Amino acid sequence: GRAYARVHSSRAPFRVFRQSPPRTMADDETKPEEEVPVVAEVPVAEVGEKRKAEEAVDAAPDAKKEKKEWVPVTLGPKEFASPEDMIKYFSWILNNMTVNQDMNEYEFAVVEQCLKRAHPDATKKIGCGVKTFQIRNHPEHDTRCYMVLRSDGSAEDFSYRKCVETLFPGFKPQVRSASGGRGGGR
Repeated sequence: GRAYARVHSSRAPFRVFRQSPPRTMADDETKPEEEVPVVAEVPVAEVGEKRKAEEAVDAAPDAKKEKKEWVPVTLGPKEFASPEDMIKYFSWILNNMTVNQDMNEYEFAVVEQCLKRAHPDATKKIGCGVKTFQIRNHPEHDTRCYMVLRSDGSAEDFSYRKCVETLFPGFKPQVRSASGGRGGGR
């Protein structure tokens, strides 16, 4: 079997692997330990060193990841501190709300303000007036989408992501895979 011992030095710590001589039943446990030749020295990172090194790279001024400070945006009763918070909220509604169900007053107020204040084609989308908002299956794309149901009974989809880009200038959403699909081979 192999035994290992920790060696401390002024450099990075090393784990030293030593080859033990084969033991037999006749070996006396009180016999002094013989010096064993060193087989290999392998550098070992201390716990958390790798993460600290990665954080140091991330914190470098020329690092690609830069934590941007955003001006909070209030839509109706809800405040969003960052575009990621807004996307998370709207995405949660999109994926968890029952299809073809009218939104409650709270969600209606948030979505209405989002559409009115930030969508590039808000007046076209609102048309003669908003009756309600629903999550529906898109008739062409086979995906869930936000739909504005107008007072005259007509309906039109709209992108909450366009609103995020308008409300948080300079925000660049993550680019999807080169295939442009939903992933998973669909």
